Amino acid sequence: MRILLAGDSKQSWNIINVLLDKQHRLTVINTDMAYCQQLADQYEELVILSGDSTELPTLEEANAKKIDMVIAMSLYDSENLVICKLCKKIFHIQNTIAIINCPQNMDIFRKLGVDTVIDTNAFILSCINRDITQDSVNVETK
Repeated sequence: MRILLAGDSKQSWNIINVLLDKQHRLTVINTDMAYCQQLADQYEELVILSGDSTELPTLEEANAKKIDMVIAMSLYDSENLVICKLCKKIFHIQNTIAIINCPQNMDIFRKLGVDTVIDTNAFILSCINRDITQDSVNVETK
């Protein structure tokens, strides 16, 4: 599968490793030239562009029309929404994934057609709640 990782997140290292291990073809867009150089030094199989993934020329340069999935990973929800909307509407990418940092944006993203929305705050809180529940179960069973 051809996957585009878009946005200025520096958290993509693990995702890149897993996706490459599964033989996916990856394109990464990031505005940080030093980060792009680090990726290029480590991964010769990546297509890496230094640019703004919310701009059409950058997405065109990334050959977005041939991408199967976009993962919008910016720190800003608004950028992730723009990335997904452009990729879906202009480049007809069927599978769009956006990370959001503000839980109130979940419904907006879904209503506007983003296929998968990942709320990082809710995920972290669910892990904390799970750990608290497990701890209380462990305490009660001792």
